[in-house]
Amino acid sequence: MATQVSISISTTCASKPRRCLVMSLSKLIALLLVCWSLAGTVLAAGVQVQLDRDTVQVGDDFTLTFSSDQALTTTPDFTPLNKDFQVTGTSTSTNVQYINGQMSQQTSWLVTLFANHAGNLSIPSISFGSVSSDPLTIQVVDQSAGDPTGAKNADILVELTADPPNPYVQQQVIVTQRLLHVVPLLPTRASMSHPELEKGKGLIQQLGTTKSGVITRNGTRYNMIERRYAVFPQVSGELSIGRTVFQGALDDRRSRQSDPFGIGGKQVRRFSEPLLIQVQAHPQVKGTWLPANSLTLNAHWEPVNKTLKAGEPVTLTIAIIADGLMAEQLPALDLKPPMGIKGYANQPVFHNDLGGSSVVGMREEKWVLMGTADGDYVLPEIKIDWWDLKAKKMQTARLDPTPLKVTGVGQTNPTNEPAAAVQAPAPTEPATSLLNPTEQTLPSSQTPAETKPPSNSYWIYAVVVMLGSILLAVAIYWLRYRRLKPHMPSPTAPNSIMPLKALQAACQNNDASAAFQALQVWIREDLKLAPATIATLRAQADLPLKQALDDLSTVLYAATTHVWDGQELWQAVQDYQQAGVPAIKPSMPALADLYPN
Repeated sequence: MATQVSISISTTCASKPRRCLVMSLSKLIALLLVCWSLAGTVLAAGVQVQLDRDTVQVGDDFTLTFSSDQALTTTPDFTPLNKDFQVTGTSTSTNVQYINGQMSQQTSWLVTLFANHAGNLSIPSISFGSVSSDPLTIQVVDQSAGDPTGAKNADILVELTADPPNPYVQQQVIVTQRLLHVVPLLPTRASMSHPELEKGKGLIQQLGTTKSGVITRNGTRYNMIERRYAVFPQVSGELSIGRTVFQGALDDRRSRQSDPFGIGGKQVRRFSEPLLIQVQAHPQVKGTWLPANSLTLNAHWEPVNKTLKAGEPVTLTIAIIADGLMAEQLPALDLKPPMGIKGYANQPVFHNDLGGSSVVGMREEKWVLMGTADGDYVLPEIKIDWWDLKAKKMQTARLDPTPLKVTGVGQTNPTNEPAAAVQAPAPTEPATSLLNPTEQTLPSSQTPAETKPPSNSYWIYAVVVMLGSILLAVAIYWLRYRRLKPHMPSPTAPNSIMPLKALQAACQNNDASAAFQALQVWIREDLKLAPATIATLRAQADLPLKQALDDLSTVLYAATTHVWDGQELWQAVQDYQQAGVPAIKPSMPALADLYPN
């Protein structure tokens, strides 16, 4: 921009020409000084940028110098450089000079960086507050292009490979990262970046620890440092993993001797090629897509005999183990207990083993099973379909159907007699044979005469008969007492509705603990069962009430918290009352308990 300066000369100069000439010269000198200062300001307003070289190799450091003839008080923003370069260091300096009484000042910023890839890369404009630098262009070549013979860079190589190169979605890909070197490196100054996704979606997990060894490439033996990773692509298409960057220092004795701290060495940096993985869409399958090297189902029962006592829970632990899948990829089990057995699943437990050459995931589910009715049942088959990566076809992991036996409360089997002696009597035998143990345990080919007990066993039967007589007398006395008692007004009759109200309130609030306490009060005060326990009530309850009581017990004693709906229990209690409480016959149980079933 040109500066216009107007000079006016007064008419008084005609009378005094010498004086006017001096004044005009003074004004002209002042005007020139002003113009010179303005011009200096315009020149100093810009920021000059210089490269220390015009062509560099990928990974080689170079320096950018930003300078200005005025003080740069604002910290510059170098983030635009991160697009194609990586900044490794910055520094600033100020140079002040006095020449012939004139002060000059120059501020410089030095930026050390290297290029991430080859090409004619643009160095963008950098802002220093209100002023900016001009953009530049630098030529970056590959390390092999900088040295056609390859001899210069054959001392250090970085590799990045994938197996398989064309996986399915969610299939495990083993990515191997290797550093190969024939020159000694300083271990304290060596580092190698971890793989990072540049394009696509996936999960990366490191496998095991860093390994070392020796490997041959093109006839040259290299010392090798290797790391392995498991990559699980989430979508089909192209999955790109960026270059692996190695930074270190050569173990150079001369440079270390010149370093006062003894940590010198020639700085080196090497790159691998980017890794491109083409992810395929998986085949059409029914259910969950599970690509694995192997998949198995394992079951464990507690107790191991698979016999359920009605009203008491047992635990079934099922583990899905898959080689090549994360535990979080494994599906939930679809366990369908038969009618007469209730089942509840606890929270699954996930475990991933990353210590080997492949991910091994395990999903463990614990199921609490409880029998609600006596009988023999079969737990259906459990199966999971999965894709066999080795055979390249669908496979099925199975747990065979499991037979289960549910026995009633209070029924036990003798442990010292063979199973044949515990079987139920044949239909041709009279119903009263349960009261005669000598006839019940006879084999079909044996007559009563052949089972005469030894003479030294008569006293055992005498004791049994005596005990039976005593119990029979106690039972008869108790029955007489019960017959006389109804003529007397029941002291708890006016309050019999109170336990039911408490039970109803607990069921409506879905409060399992309060319902359990209210049930015990109702059993004791209204039903007058002895002992006043839920097991006693369950022994004479109908099937809906048994199931409701078993649900309540499972909720109270399960390992994890379950949501309990009290409406089922309250409805079962009401139906049980409307049907009428069955009469209790203590005489038969008192006699039958003396003999095994």
